[in-house]
Amino acid sequence: MNLPSHNYRPMTAKEVNLKKFRRVYDKSLEQVLLHRFMNHYGYEKGEVTARAIIKDLLQLIERHFLICRPDESAVLLKYGQMAWPAVPIEERPKRGQRIQDIPMKLVVLTFLCDEDIGMIRNGFRSRELRIRRMVRWMDEAFDQGALLSQLDIALLLNVCDAVVSSYVNDYQRTSGRLLPTRGNIHDLSGHITHKREIIALYLQGYDTPHIARRTRHSKESVDRYIRDFENVRLLTKISTDPVRISQLSRLNVRVVRQYLDLLPQDPREDGKGPAEEQNQPSASPSNESILSKQSGANISTNQPPANSPKTKEGGGQRPCIPNRC
Repeated sequence: MNLPSHNYRPMTAKEVNLKKFRRVYDKSLEQVLLHRFMNHYGYEKGEVTARAIIKDLLQLIERHFLICRPDESAVLLKYGQMAWPAVPIEERPKRGQRIQDIPMKLVVLTFLCDEDIGMIRNGFRSRELRIRRMVRWMDEAFDQGALLSQLDIALLLNVCDAVVSSYVNDYQRTSGRLLPTRGNIHDLSGHITHKREIIALYLQGYDTPHIARRTRHSKESVDRYIRDFENVRLLTKISTDPVRISQLSRLNVRVVRQYLDLLPQDPREDGKGPAEEQNQPSASPSNESILSKQSGANISTNQPPANSPKTKEGGGQRPCIPNRC
């Protein structure tokens, strides 16, 4: 028996990605309802009218599809979103405090959005998608008044926390932006990325509201960093020993060493003058000298310094074998 021969043309990469995109997009609730309208309900007024009705129905459903937080406030949970407990921004860590002692705040995170689905059409790398989601989740939690840790992100991405640490470091180094992680905002990690950015802007002459807005810190936190930095700088005239300065300032020795590393090397740079314009700061030698000490994540400049060695700023993360993550 001779079977009919068919000439099958292999699909191009673009066609394969488009097919994958449609497979994901067609699973949306809107597409499911459209299929029911056109194939099960005997609707005969066309797809355009059916989509208008479906859109109205979905808006009606959204008004009734809510999640309730512990503070009795209701939050709308849409398609592709999820609820996750996070630490409130105002809950700064205290000595001996355990995570179960902190009242959690329920935040809504967008696990899947149109941009994620759109990446399937053009092809994507898993690392790129994970970093995109990581940044989005951190920003969403911060905008809702809470903070995610790197461990939270690791659980959501299904990778180890050392991988998330490398994602954070790479993103901060390449984008020049400080991510609102709990380690950065609550000063839990051993690196000084956020201190460097705040003090660098302070030495350029920016005021507290501008620094707080740019670094996504509270005004109280910015004032505290500036006050501690000035105390350490003043005490260096008495002693340069970190232990002695720690005793006089009542700051942790580790924190004192961090501020000492941020001090300008040139005595002529020891004065602070206001920047001419808040939106367009002039180049400041003191800022460059501060950033050159920790070139692993160039936060306060738009371009990374030349020949800067890479330094890990994750602080306290366990080493991880990439092939096992």
